[in-house]
Amino acid sequence: MAQFTNFATLTYTGGATNSNTVTGELLETLTLTKTAASSRYTARDNVTYVLSLVNGGTAPLTELALTDDLGGYAFGTDTVYPLTFKEGTLRVYVNGVLQTTPTAGPPLTVTGLTVPAGGNALLVYEAAVTRYAPLDQEAAITNTATVTGGGLAASLTAQATLAAAQRADLTVS
Repeated sequence: MAQFTNFATLTYTGGATNSNTVTGELLETLTLTKTAASSRYTARDNVTYVLSLVNGGTAPLTELALTDDLGGYAFGTDTVYPLTFKEGTLRVYVNGVLQTTPTAGPPLTVTGLTVPAGGNALLVYEAAVTRYAPLDQEAAITNTATVTGGGLAASLTAQATLAAAQRADLTVS
C-alpha cells in the first residue's frame, strides 16, 4: 500500500494559514479470488480452478502476470508438486468474452493479462492430481495463485484448499 499526505493552504489579505495534514493509504483496486470447482480430490483426479480478477479502478491494468504454485512443497532438498497444470485447458474471459488463450507454461505462469477499468478477468483451468498429493486422512492440498506487474504496489495472492476424499481407491488386475 502506498501512502499519501494532503493539506490545504488558505491565503487571505495579509497572510496565509495551513490546514491540518492528513495521511491516507491508497488501496489496491485489483482483487483476486481463487475457487476450486470441487472440495475434495482422489488419486488421478482432475481439479478445475477459477481465478477471478476484478478491477475497481478507473484505469485498465495491463501486463499482469499470474503464477500458480500448484501446491508445491519442500521434500528433502527438492520441491514436489501435488498438482500439475493440464496444458490446453486454460480459458481466459475478459468481461465475459473469451479471449485468445495466452501462453501458459508449467508449473503455471500466464503473462500479458489485462483487466479493463471497472471490469474483470476470469481464468479457468484444470490441474491433475500427481503422485505427490497426500492421500491420508485429513490430508489437503493448498494451492496459491499470485498476481504481479501492471503497476501494482504489491503482489496479490489467493488460495484454494482441497481435502483428500476419504474413500477407497483400489484397482485389481
